[in-house]
Parts: sequence; structure tokens; C-alpha cells
Amino acid sequence: MKLWQKIFLMTLTLVIIVVNATSLILLTNNHNLAIEREQATAVTRHDYLVTEMQNTIIYTQLVKRIVSLSDEEALAVAFDVMDRQRSDATVGVALFEQDSAIHSVNDPPLAAETALLPQPDYSSSIVTNGNATYLLLVSSVTLNNQPYRLVSSYDISSTYTLFDEEFNQVRVVGIVSALLVAGILLMLVRILLNPLRNLSGTTRQIAGGDLEKRAPVRGNDEVSEVARNLNTMADSIEHNVTELTNLAESRRVFIGNLAHEMKTPLTSILGFADLLRVKRDVSDEDRIEYADVIVSETRRLQGLSSKLMELLAMGNTRLTLEKIDLRKLSTELAVALQQIFASQKISFAMRLPPGQIAMTADRELVKSLIYNLVDNAIKASSPGATVIFSVEMLARTASGGPAIVLAVADEGSGIPADQIPLLTEPFYMLDKARTRKAGGAGLGLALCVEIARVHGGHLEIESELGRGTRVSVTFPRIDSSPAQGVNDG
Repeated sequence: MKLWQKIFLMTLTLVIIVVNATSLILLTNNHNLAIEREQATAVTRHDYLVTEMQNTIIYTQLVKRIVSLSDEEALAVAFDVMDRQRSDATVGVALFEQDSAIHSVNDPPLAAETALLPQPDYSSSIVTNGNATYLLLVSSVTLNNQPYRLVSSYDISSTYTLFDEEFNQVRVVGIVSALLVAGILLMLVRILLNPLRNLSGTTRQIAGGDLEKRAPVRGNDEVSEVARNLNTMADSIEHNVTELTNLAESRRVFIGNLAHEMKTPLTSILGFADLLRVKRDVSDEDRIEYADVIVSETRRLQGLSSKLMELLAMGNTRLTLEKIDLRKLSTELAVALQQIFASQKISFAMRLPPGQIAMTADRELVKSLIYNLVDNAIKASSPGATVIFSVEMLARTASGGPAIVLAVADEGSGIPADQIPLLTEPFYMLDKARTRKAGGAGLGLALCVEIARVHGGHLEIESELGRGTRVSVTFPRIDSSPAQGVNDG
């Protein structure tokens, strides 16, 4: 059973019960009041009849100027008073002496049975005789010093008939009212639950895959609050699904690129190794050439796997923070790369601020970052060009705190603006042929971005076609000694 049906049936049942119960209570109260009025009227008439009997006997004694009447004369006077009620068929009167009725008018029903029951001097009861209902009054009456019982009956059938008619009317009115209330209630329930029905449809569409669907929000009731929460949940789901989709796509591209990068050197290694294995007569010149290719491709694979492992491990890397003397680190870097610069006929320059320059970071990761930036700059440079490594100390950055900037600039051909955002993606290569020839796999900048991220820093690339590229990494200065010549950022 649906919610609107439950609400409709429960509310309708409650309304019918309350209305009918209220009507029945009011009707019963009115009926009881009517019975009480009938009883009061009957008591008054009964008492009046007793009083009239006694007064008429006294009056007769005065008229006849005697002290008292005989019992027969007193009863005759009482019978005469009783006979005056004969004209009213709804009233019956009977006079009893001991166990016998000595006179009656209009034959009150069950008068004998009522009079013979042991009861107090004065009592009343309601009896039913066939389809008629009577109010019986019984009282003791003394006539001429003789005790009697007087029974009077009053037909109150009209009161009960009226109650039955009103009850039937209430029942009919209740049925009609229930149908009317049912119609109005059904319309109101449908209208009030329409937003909930729309909300259910929206939920069904979202569950079916339409993540852009949103529920309309109107007002500030509970349904509107649920709609807002549903929209928030849908936004979160859409965001997560988009991220997962992008992640799945990036992993697919990553795996595809990895497979492609490994396929070429493996093919070369396998091919030349197979030549050495199959070919019987191999000249020293060919053997050296084949071996050079195998060694070169093997080193390329080694570098690829090394950088890939570094990149994959960055998410779980535990930093070993220490105070690094950047001037000393730069000198070590220049010595380590001296042969590479010389072989490529490229100049290397360092621009460091005067005084002590230091930062707190993971030494090996910072060395790896600088090495990758310089290695990329070498690959982008032509003979005769200069690669510049610089350090800049900032007293305040846009985020509000001090920072240190490590930058490497080259004099290469530059990078198109639309390609710059793609450079930090794994395996992306601007010049694939040149990068592979230099032994690269497009992982260096992706690794640098991760190193900067785990230190709370960020990487920026600035480039101008024909004039070169500058890659800078900004680290927050957690614990560095004051340096001379600090620049305000």
C-alpha cells in the first residue's frame, strides 16, 4: 500500500470515528435530557393527581360539613378524580389496595406487576410494551387514613421514536459527510504529496543514471528539506562519479602509455639479442653496435621503472624532514651534472641570494625534484644554450606566509600555451621522438608535482615560444634561517 493510500485511509477512518462518536454523544445527551424532562413532567402530574385526590376529599368533607367520609365515599371521590384523566389516552392511572387494583383509567401497562414489586414509597421505571415505551410512577397515597398505591403511566414512545429518527438521520448524514470528506481529503492528500511523488521520480531518474537531474525545491517544509538533501547527495555522487571516471580514464591512458613505452625498448632489446644469439658470424663492429643498443634500451627501461616506482610510491611516502643547506645542495648538483652539461655543450648557471639559504624538507625528494627539472631543461635545450637554477626567498606569498621558490629556466623553443596544463600528466611528451631519444618517458614533471604536493607546495610552468621555459616550485618555509637579501613577493 502506498503512502498516500495509508494517509488517506487512516485520516478518513479517524475523521469518521470522531464525527460519528461526537454526533452519537450529542444525540444521546439530548435524548437523556428529553427523558429527564418527561420524567419531571410525569412526576409533576403524578403528584398533582395525588394532591387533587386528597384535596377533593377534604373539599367534599367541608361541603357536606362532616368530619370524615366513609371509605367508600373517599374512594368514589378518588375514582372521580382519576376518571378526569380518561380524555388523555397517553396517561394511564390505577389505584391499588394491597395486592388488588380497585380502579384504573386507560389501563396502564404492567401496572399490576409494578405495584406488586417490593419498592419504596416512591419510584419510577421505564417499561416497553410491544412497540410502545412507558414511564411508570408508583407512590404510596393515603385516602381517608387508608393506605393505597397509585400507579400512573405516561406514553413516552414519541421520545424514543424521535431518537431513532435522529439516529438514522445522523447515520445518513455521516455517510454523506464521509463521502464528501473522503473526496476532499483524497484531493488534499494528492496535492500535499505531489512534491514527494516528484521527489520519488527524481530519485528514480538519478538511480537510473541521470546524474544531472535535480529535484525542485519549493518552500521550507520537510519535503523541501529532503529535496535539498537529495540534490546535495546528487551533486556529491555526480562529483565522485566524474572523479572516478576521470581516474579510470587517466589510469587507462597511464597503462596504455606504460605498455607503449615498454614495448619499444623491449622490442629493440629482444631483436638485437636475438641477432646476437642466431647470427654466427658477428663482426666486432656489429657486436658493439648491438650491445650499445641493448644497453641503451635497458637503461631506458631502468629509468622508466625507477621513475614509475617513485611516482606510484609518492602517495605513501613518509617524509624525512631535515634542514637543507640549499647553497651546498646546489653545488653538489652542479658537480654531479657537470659531465652531462659538457657532453651536451650546454652551460649551467646558478642564481642564489647572498647569505645562508636553507629550508626544511625531505632532502632526497628535493634532490630528485631539482634533478628532474634540470634534466627536462637539458632535453629542451640546444648546444650553446644556458640552463639556470635559481633560489628565491619570499617573505610573504598570496597565501599569507613565507615561502622559498626553486626554479629552473632554459632557453629552448618554448611550449604552446594550450599544452602547458598537459605537461604534468604521466607519459605526456611534447616532442615524443626527441624525448624518447633522450631516454625520457614523460614522468619527470608528474613526479615533481607529487613531490611539491607532499611538501605542501605547488609547481608552476611559464613559457614563451622561441624564448624558453621556466619551471618553479614554491615550498612553504616551515623552518628556515633568516636570509639576507630576501625579496618581498
